Amino acid sequence: MKKLISVLLSVVMLVSVSAVAVNAFADVQSQETTKTSTKITVEVNGNTTKDVTYKTDPDDPAKITFTYTGSGTLDGWEFEGMVEGTDYEIVSQDGNSITIRLLNGYDDEVTANAIVKEKSTKKSSEGSGKGKSPKTGAATATGLAAAGAGAAILLALRKKEDAE
Repeated sequence: MKKLISVLLSVVMLVSVSAVAVNAFADVQSQETTKTSTKITVEVNGNTTKDVTYKTDPDDPAKITFTYTGSGTLDGWEFEGMVEGTDYEIVSQDGNSITIRLLNGYDDEVTANAIVKEKSTKKSSEGSGKGKSPKTGAATATGLAAAGAGAAILLALRKKEDAE
């Protein structure tokens, strides 16, 4: 009876850890998907980033709101290759967000560049573990659970053979 409980517990543990690992691998999108005919690129200090999100107005697809979500101090916005008053106008600017409206049927690429004064990133990125992949821990846990379940089953089978 103890062998059967041991095997069942191992299988339950394997299934539980696998379920957690599957959730850990789920892809979470931080940027809202929008339908526009214009290609939109977001940057911080000239480098492509995920620290800027954007959303188009569902009632007016020419109206786009950009928001800086990073940890630095936002100094302003640039729209590279575009001329204010000719290609776009600023509708509003509040905190780390700016809303623009494309003018005259503008349909070229929109590159929103957040000008940011960075905080000291050397300490924050090295010591915080932000550079480590969360997938590594989930994969390791799954492997350990599988090894544990396999060892428990092997042990139970050997004891069964010894008893016969």
